[in-house]
Amino acid sequence: MSSKKKEPKYEVISIRLTEERLNTLERYRATLAEQLGRPLSMAEAAFIALDEQAPEMEHRVSYHEQVQAPTAALDRIRKRWESDHALTAAQWDLLSDYVQIGAEEERQTPPVLRPAIPSRRTFLALLDAFQAVYVNRPEPDSRETWYYFSNLGGYETQVPLSDTDSEQRDRALRDLITYRRTRLQSDTTWDVPAQLGRCFLQAVRKEGVSSTTLDRVLAPYWPALWGLAARGHWIRHDYKPVRAQQAIEDLRYQLDLPDARTVGDFRLSFARSIGAEVATSIDFGPTRRFSILIETYPELIEFRTMLETASQETWSGRYFQASRVESSDAGRTIWFRHKNAFLDLTAPEWEQLRMLFREAWPNPHLQWRLQTLRLEYGEQGEALEDAHRSA
Repeated sequence: MSSKKKEPKYEVISIRLTEERLNTLERYRATLAEQLGRPLSMAEAAFIALDEQAPEMEHRVSYHEQVQAPTAALDRIRKRWESDHALTAAQWDLLSDYVQIGAEEERQTPPVLRPAIPSRRTFLALLDAFQAVYVNRPEPDSRETWYYFSNLGGYETQVPLSDTDSEQRDRALRDLITYRRTRLQSDTTWDVPAQLGRCFLQAVRKEGVSSTTLDRVLAPYWPALWGLAARGHWIRHDYKPVRAQQAIEDLRYQLDLPDARTVGDFRLSFARSIGAEVATSIDFGPTRRFSILIETYPELIEFRTMLETASQETWSGRYFQASRVESSDAGRTIWFRHKNAFLDLTAPEWEQLRMLFREAWPNPHLQWRLQTLRLEYGEQGEALEDAHRSA
């Protein structure tokens, strides 16, 4: 058997150049010949020029291919991160596109809409992620400072930016980031930091930070970034999750779910549905002879968060509405609406319904499914600890 190493195969192509492009290539050939200290043919100069542009060409082609099938591309991005904790530059670009959508579109801000989406915790992580990219830029003088400053509401602070002093601009932007972080951490009413999503997108795209550096500095913020990106996909693509086709038939989803539970007249049960979806049924007993079916993860998360908070405040969400009412004959009651159905519950009945969910929620099989759904749908409701703090 021959052990002779196979020579790489090269394709020969022929191209026509305008006189202007030919002159540019000739000047490039002369410059390279002088730098290398040896003569070069026009063909070799053209090969070197193309080779130097190959990474940028691959970046552009890869990004374009991902955009054609975003669901599959985002699914690959998540799985690659889980296995390697490393993404290509084109993958970071696509992810940042959807992070911006998830952070800035269809936001739910209390008291207009609940729960808060994105949550305070997510915005804090995104602000830190943006700063991590900004401070790791290879060039100290960022051309994007004015863009960041404007989109973070910097001109409202009456702080001017110098046209000539890049250090002053850098200090002003860092101070603004600190100010925004302080506003987010407020114990009273936290403030959404303007167009933070597009600042993150611009930093990833324009600051020249390598993909390997992005892998390192953004690793601590991955859960929040992915939650926003998956939510961005959900918003942009007909409210569908980032779910690979094979996941629908994956046998892992045949794990058991919690047994049906009854408290008072109320009965809570779960059933398997498409993919990892959990169909949640609530039967309101023989007196009312009424039940509701919660079919998707976003509805389920909102309902559970509503149960934990709406007894003290009016709730107006994407899927549910609830309000506390004082009744002379029944004491305090709480009514809530789901789609076109209205139900009026007494405070003890509301507590029974809450108890049903509190007992079922920790079930490990249910939690496994919910974690799968979180990864597919992204952020769909603020953490309960945040909800209690802002209630």
